[in-house]
Amino acid sequence: MAELIAAECSGAIASFDWVMSALRSDPDTWAAVETPVERQRRTGWTLLARIAEQQLRIAGACIVDVVAHETYRRELEELAARYESRLAVVECLCSDESLHERRVSERQRNIPGWYELDWASVQRSRARYVPLDDPKMVVDAVDDLAANLQRVLEHIAAVVGSRG
Repeated sequence: MAELIAAECSGAIASFDWVMSALRSDPDTWAAVETPVERQRRTGWTLLARIAEQQLRIAGACIVDVVAHETYRRELEELAARYESRLAVVECLCSDESLHERRVSERQRNIPGWYELDWASVQRSRARYVPLDDPKMVVDAVDDLAANLQRVLEHIAAVVGSRG
């Protein structure tokens, strides 16, 4: 979904897994950030925020693709405000667990140097996930992809509006 949004908005995309795959490509760097998971998460979040900030400096759009905690959401809101922009939060979920499992097992993201998620990893992540506070838009992957994309684009337009 994030890549489709970025293409429609002509914006940059900053994806946690892609950024972390670059760090993983260097064994010494990865050894320094892999564990504990809190350090890995913070490192990734910091890198994504820098990418977003670079785009905001040129009045560009940036789609940050990450499983976020409320703390990070607030940091991104503050970053957007510094550049007189707004953060539109979209939370993606799949309410049909069997469909979600099938999609995870069939998905090939082909991120260089990164692993494909397995269902057990997704289940652990789902068990720990705390939904973000409002304001946000929630889309369910059970619904039609094109319809979800249109809803998200309308949400972004309503929240961010024109900065021009």
